[in-house]
Amino acid sequence: MGLLYRLDANGRFFDFPTCKLEKQEYAKIINEINSNYGLYKDLPFAIHYSIGTDNRYYIYYFENHGFNDYNIVEKFAF
Repeated sequence: MGLLYRLDANGRFFDFPTCKLEKQEYAKIINEINSNYGLYKDLPFAIHYSIGTDNRYYIYYFENHGFNDYNIVEKFAF
């Protein structure tokens, strides 16, 4: 399978390919980012720390094109 490039809400491509997450994990992370959007508001790229659906700790790197308009780029376990 090739790389997946997404468009934001305004039809612009994100800069990086999307990191594929399971639906439940994706929904959880997007909800957490939305709930803490004040931390990320002015950052074009940001890092979000969370516990994954497998109860492990992860760092999620994402592109920020505005509230609820994110591209999860990478996920690292720590």
